[in-house]
Amino acid sequence: MIVCEVCNQNTFWYNLNIRTQYMEGIFLLDTDIKKQIQSISSVPSHDEKQILAVRGFMDLFQFSRVGLYFYSTLSKIGEGILRIDKQGVSSLQEWREDVRNMPPIYSAIQERKPKHVDSQSIHQLPIKYTNGMTTEILVVPISYSSHVVGYACMGSTDSFTVRDSLLHSLGVYGQHLGQIFGEDDYPGNSKRLSRREIEVLQKMSWGESTKVMAASLGISEFTVQDYVRSAIRKLEVFNRVQGVAEALRRGIIQ
Repeated sequence: MIVCEVCNQNTFWYNLNIRTQYMEGIFLLDTDIKKQIQSISSVPSHDEKQILAVRGFMDLFQFSRVGLYFYSTLSKIGEGILRIDKQGVSSLQEWREDVRNMPPIYSAIQERKPKHVDSQSIHQLPIKYTNGMTTEILVVPISYSSHVVGYACMGSTDSFTVRDSLLHSLGVYGQHLGQIFGEDDYPGNSKRLSRREIEVLQKMSWGESTKVMAASLGISEFTVQDYVRSAIRKLEVFNRVQGVAEALRRGIIQ
């Protein structure tokens, strides 16, 4: 009986120690997340914020490949922004898909929480999402208020273990990013187009490409994409063609 009591006590203290280590791990990671968010918030450039956001997924969670995407709750379209891997930073501006055709990602967006896409369901995603990764990825929605404004897809060339603590911390990081990018995209929830958004719409009506617009305006192609998406959202249309047509109809551009 005494032996059993000792065993029970040892088991109790062992379990308590495991729980303590688990909570301390979450606390330390949450502290690192806050530091990363502060660094992102302090940068004035929207492009640099996006790069630092992706770097955060890599540095905080040890992923070797991360892609960042914009999401429209109106059209259900996902648009690529950028990807970082061992090759460096690359643009995903040519990438555009209806997220409803990618059930694992659409599910994560609807539930507004990180989702582990395992080998059973990864075949439901385009190869461009999974190329260079192992047989599993993670999807993290980026939310602002009641809106999902984007999402990140990440993986590694090495195997990794998906624990509840990892999903929790990824969710926390995604919420913080949503606050940063949402405030940039929804300043006071205003529907009024900014000067830059109008300029970009006008240039689109002339048939200028993203690259040409970026050069003439002295901004990056990433930033041009952001202005286009923001203008489309404010005009409450589904794509660039409709955005230009609506701007012409309202007399915003000529």
